[in-house]
Amino acid sequence: MTSKIVVIADKRRSSIDAIYQYLMDHGYDVSIIYDGLDGFNVVRNEKPDLVLIESALSGLNGYQICSLLKYDIKYEDIILIILCDNTTDRERQLADNCGADGILSTPVDLNELLGIVKTIDFKN
Repeated sequence: MTSKIVVIADKRRSSIDAIYQYLMDHGYDVSIIYDGLDGFNVVRNEKPDLVLIESALSGLNGYQICSLLKYDIKYEDIILIILCDNTTDRERQLADNCGADGILSTPVDLNELLGIVKTIDFKN
């Protein structure tokens, strides 16, 4: 079985170190990106199975990246989950409008994240 590829794009190292280690420990191949434009380019080049992307990235924010990817047929199958500090109604609406597959509040509950990751119908 091939390891599934996850990209985490978040400017705050402290927010993603635990997520990175947790997913690695559970058999996922994880890349970390700290800038929106770099994240966008990595996702386009690597076509990961899942992207966890901070809403407030510099360069391109998570919503912009999500929109650019979700509305391009080459990338529409990538699962994109927005990470944000406060999951307000406004944040949920923005996530929905950009085509995100979900939204999680940070700090992320690792067990909740793993539950979500395990239910995703990853591409082969």
